[in-house]
Amino acid sequence: MRRVAAILLAVCCAVLGAGTLLSAATAADGTGDGAGVVPTAESTSTTEPTAGSSEPTEPTDGPTEPTDGPTDQPTDQPTDSTSPTETPGDGPFAVSDAVFRWGVNDESNNRAFAPGTFNFLSAGAAPDPGSGGQTINLNNGTWPNGAVAWQATSGAVRIEKVTTSGARPADLAGLKTAADDTTPLSTPTGGLFSNHQVVISGGTGKVDPVAGTARITWQGSFTVFFYSGMTFFSISNPVLTVTPTSATITATASGFASSMDDQSIWLPVPPTEVTLADLEGIGTAQLSAARGFTANPRYLQVPHTPADGSQQVRTGAFWGAFPSSFLSFVEKAGSGAYWYSSGGASDAYKVPKPVLISWDAKSAIQPDKAVLPPVATEKQPKNKAGKKPPAAQPPGPSLPVTQPVGPTLPDQVFAGAAGAPESVPAAAARYEPPVAYALTSAPTSAERPEPSGRAWEWVLGSLLLLGAVGITVSAPLMRILKGIR
Repeated sequence: MRRVAAILLAVCCAVLGAGTLLSAATAADGTGDGAGVVPTAESTSTTEPTAGSSEPTEPTDGPTEPTDGPTDQPTDQPTDSTSPTETPGDGPFAVSDAVFRWGVNDESNNRAFAPGTFNFLSAGAAPDPGSGGQTINLNNGTWPNGAVAWQATSGAVRIEKVTTSGARPADLAGLKTAADDTTPLSTPTGGLFSNHQVVISGGTGKVDPVAGTARITWQGSFTVFFYSGMTFFSISNPVLTVTPTSATITATASGFASSMDDQSIWLPVPPTEVTLADLEGIGTAQLSAARGFTANPRYLQVPHTPADGSQQVRTGAFWGAFPSSFLSFVEKAGSGAYWYSSGGASDAYKVPKPVLISWDAKSAIQPDKAVLPPVATEKQPKNKAGKKPPAAQPPGPSLPVTQPVGPTLPDQVFAGAAGAPESVPAAAARYEPPVAYALTSAPTSAERPEPSGRAWEWVLGSLLLLGAVGITVSAPLMRILKGIR
């Protein structure tokens, strides 16, 4: 029995030695699962991003330059030219249903600066609201006292809105929208206007193209409301007078004295004869035109001295003024600064619109369809509810490639302990920017790293282990063997 135990013990030692030798050989060949693999000092958990895989892209809809400023050219010029298409005759001719059409100016069709108020035109002479500072209810066109203030028609006078589809009868809703009948008039300086015109038919008079004279009178009134009625005036019975040297539109103005600074001021202003427009370029060619003519009122570079002691701005492309008699009246009515260049943000909108004169209502000159100016809007990427954010995002600011060297730190001197040698001043320290280390992936090749070349150490260790085991079991084994003898 002892012999069997000794033999089993020897076999175990041999197996242990063979296993050790096999492990050493495997390590030397580099074919083991983990032994012999030299770990790298860099992480294998991150990889270099693929170029372009995560770079943000520029948004496709960038902001554009705002176009809310006024244009130099009016959009309501008539479709026909002033050159005649049919000569009425060499001598004078009478008119019995002439048409006067005028959009006054853009400021009279604009959003007002007071919150929730507008500037607009109305047919007829507006009634007295009873006191200053009153505004018209734009849902029904009445004053707070119930009197009807706004009207689309009154006798031979009507208000039309010139839209992108053409002219149509005015309504209250259209006073607050642009020429497309949809876009609201959002700001007084946005460059959008309601684009209304006053139209008066039934004009009577006589035109003499050869003599270069004409006189046509119209019966009817219209009102210009500012700030939804806080200040207003009415114009009645306009008259066209043409001489060989001038052409004017005159009328009777009436209204109430008001003040934006003191709204308690509210006094009637006596009816006053004023010149609405001094027309430019009217001569034989215009008076002999088959249907009528279009003329621009003089405004640009017309000087004016305000009655309140303020100064007219006489610089820029749009400085000028309405006729002096008209300005004298509206200064009393409380809206003088809206009819000459005062240096305000809406100066360009004060320039008067062209006047259209037609000999007969049946063949009256019609305004062009309005063209809505483009308004720039800044678009930003947006995601719908429940949707992932868009892939394209505006790029952020780029970081500098190199970090600037920081400021030099002052010398530091530390006091030593008692009996210690005198300390030496430390050298001036400098700020060193942090160094960024990029993490790269482990080698992607299927080949294993080269073995270390020190496999003999494994063999020697196995032999030493086997020798230790032999020494440990040799004494008992010898006693057993002696007993077997």
